[in-house]
Amino acid sequence: MRIDKDKIPKGSSFVLKSSIFEEALQSAGITTDTHLNHINNPRRLFDAYFWPPNPNVGYERLYVCAGIVPSAEAAAARQFVASQVIPQFIAWASSILAEPQTSPIRRAQQHFSPDISTYTSVDR
Repeated sequence: MRIDKDKIPKGSSFVLKSSIFEEALQSAGITTDTHLNHINNPRRLFDAYFWPPNPNVGYERLYVCAGIVPSAEAAAARQFVASQVIPQFIAWASSILAEPQTSPIRRAQQHFSPDISTYTSVDR
């Protein structure tokens, strides 16, 4: 797994701990090449893409973006992401990877955007 982190403003924290995400992938048996990108974006809590092989990159990939929250909200946001969003993501990724290699689902780019309707924040 590759991890990149943007610089973030003082008073902000990333919404996801890389170790929690990595552990969830391992527990689910997901070994697909994964890039976790911690981004400086308070409006983008978490989303992901599945990219099938293409002429430039001959293997499947998961590309995940996790945003930032005010530091005062970090503990609650991380708990929400760990307990609600990550299980949704794991189910989504697992369902794609369970498809045969020739499946139209597995041969096309897919996008995951979690249900965050139960997450409460003054900024959302």
